[in-house]
Amino acid sequence: MFKHSNPSQTYSRLSRRSFMTCAAAASVFAPVQSFAQVGDAKAFDALIAAAQKEGELILDGPPIDDTREALSNGFKARYGIKVSYISSGSAKSAARVRAERAAGKFMLDIFLSGADTPLLSFLPNGWLDPASPAIIDPQVIDPQKWQDGHIWYADPDKRVIRLLRYVTPTLAINTKLIPKGELTTWRGVLDSKWRGQLIAKDPGVTGSGASLIAYFYLQFGPDFVKSLYIDQKPVISRDSRQAAQALAVGNAPLWVGPDQTEVVRFQKLGYPIEFVQPTDGPGIISGGWGFLGLMNKPPHPNAAKLFINWLMSTEGQTAFGKTVNSLSLRTDVNESWAPDFARPDPKKEYLDTYNYNFILEKRDPAFEKAKALLSL
Repeated sequence: MFKHSNPSQTYSRLSRRSFMTCAAAASVFAPVQSFAQVGDAKAFDALIAAAQKEGELILDGPPIDDTREALSNGFKARYGIKVSYISSGSAKSAARVRAERAAGKFMLDIFLSGADTPLLSFLPNGWLDPASPAIIDPQVIDPQKWQDGHIWYADPDKRVIRLLRYVTPTLAINTKLIPKGELTTWRGVLDSKWRGQLIAKDPGVTGSGASLIAYFYLQFGPDFVKSLYIDQKPVISRDSRQAAQALAVGNAPLWVGPDQTEVVRFQKLGYPIEFVQPTDGPGIISGGWGFLGLMNKPPHPNAAKLFINWLMSTEGQTAFGKTVNSLSLRTDVNESWAPDFARPDPKKEYLDTYNYNFILEKRDPAFEKAKALLSL
């Protein structure tokens, strides 16, 4: 189970109210009560009024149309504040912000993204204010509304809020070519009968894409990595739609590192493809687009703080999570839409690839060793 007291813990099982994280969880995910912070209804009302006077918010977020519409329309419907939405949430955002700030321009209020850009660019460059003091809505700051009884932060200084988590499928099969129950382990993927037939996600993809090969290297060692990516002669793919189609029509029996969205798309069309959770290694937990940051020197400081409170509310999380196919860390969000494979199983072990220490201390060194091994 999740334990705050063991900084060396890398893998753990889910309890009824928690799921595993990587090392040093104690420093990263401290309960919000440590800030002596309580919900303040009067202060929240004052924040709403001040934000409505500003009348606008500039948000850089996921390049997903449904997300842009849900966040822009939802925030405006609730508070009457216009959202100028920049569809990025990526490394391109860092390059743009760097250029703007070099010119003395501070043009962004909120950054909503995956893990790498805020942790590896925005934080080191000092572009983010601590987010915790902005959280004042009594319905948001209530610790009982959150997994493990506290708001989740992505970094030790609690500048970045973590909103989402879900199980990332790491293996998919065509059930006409591989009957259900036949392939149940990662070691089974190394069977010579799959040589030259399987599809594998490009192991040279950097950033968050490096998590899978780093996982293989850390969990199974270099010999496994070499066997999978060299000896098995996989078809390497960066085109998720093409790979999903090949799996769906039976041109390939299995796909290592499948794209969840594309597989689900073909499943809905009736193709015989399924996700498999191998039993000889931990599952993988991801955070998707769930890292939320408050820019320093924002042009609309009150609207920015209000948006943080709204996005962390039940309403905001309901609107956001579904558009990015991710589960909220809030405990009161209706997620009946979510597929079973996305839900962490209390009886299984997981590696949280969005953990701060995994990203900064474990993932990239393992990725570089794997790249060298494969001459990438």
